[in-house]
Amino acid sequence: MRAVRLHKIGEQLQVEQVPDPVAPPGGAVVRLHAAALNHRDEFIRQGLYAKLQLPSVLGSDGAGVVESVAPAVDRSWVGRKVVVIPCKGWGPDPRAQDPKTFLILGMPEQGTFAEKIALPIDRLAPMPEHLSWPEAAALPLAGLTAWRALVTRGELKSGDHVLITGIGGGVAAVAMIFAQALGARVSVTSGSEEKLARARSMGAIAAVSYKQKGWEKELIQQVGRPPALIVDSAGGPDFAALVSAVAPGGRIVSYGATRGPAEKLEVVRLFFKQFDIRGTTMGTDDEFRAMLQFVARERIRPLVDQVFPLSQAPDALRRMAQSEQMGKIVLDCLA
Repeated sequence: MRAVRLHKIGEQLQVEQVPDPVAPPGGAVVRLHAAALNHRDEFIRQGLYAKLQLPSVLGSDGAGVVESVAPAVDRSWVGRKVVVIPCKGWGPDPRAQDPKTFLILGMPEQGTFAEKIALPIDRLAPMPEHLSWPEAAALPLAGLTAWRALVTRGELKSGDHVLITGIGGGVAAVAMIFAQALGARVSVTSGSEEKLARARSMGAIAAVSYKQKGWEKELIQQVGRPPALIVDSAGGPDFAALVSAVAPGGRIVSYGATRGPAEKLEVVRLFFKQFDIRGTTMGTDDEFRAMLQFVARERIRPLVDQVFPLSQAPDALRRMAQSEQMGKIVLDCLA
């Protein structure tokens, strides 16, 4: 089969032939139709990830059809449309993953940038029927991250003003869609006027550029009240602005630091405003299934930016590295 592998830190991905996978005991082989990119893939390519094991087939997100199952596995799985659960080994405590067992798919274990993948049957979930292949592939990692950030860690309530930063990213885009479906009023930031305009067309009640000095005051002025919940992927120099923006008693939930370490955190604001700063990473299997049920019930469609053939995976990764996307970048594993 064809697969996309990284051989050396800093090099480009390579599309090459590798042996077909074999279903593990209690597992299945999935013929992948689509796979989605995440910033994790670029971080691995740059060597910014711990415990790298190369060469490796990258990719955490995928959707396809079960092609075969191991002996003793229910054969009714064969032919089913499924999405891949992008992580495993969370551990017994739902509050945080076990660092000794938790693993995200795609390095060191084979990822989804391939024509096929072999996985335990409990790493597969039925694909919501209303989704296209690219939409289904775009959902798992971003959807799980957004769901936990908003619902579990963010404790979102209907009617809340929710600020989502960096709206071009895949997690941010699906978080906006989820939050709206949950009854929130959503505002956004971005450094791109094009992405801000797109967010307004999707129903954002305010959309401001973080490049504008005092953007947090402008955002609150536009909405008329501060955000009760902020979902942030950036960190960096604007984290202090989030502290200024959040409502008293509110929550800031962080799931990334694409702009580097937070700077100039004013501790006085932290205790005087009595707000919480909460971290979040991925989520549990129960949260994944709850997220899928929500997507199916509300007929939610993740935002897909662009679909590349599997053979053009290096070009797709470059687009993400340059932050050109609005939503998820997807690979067509059949092309």
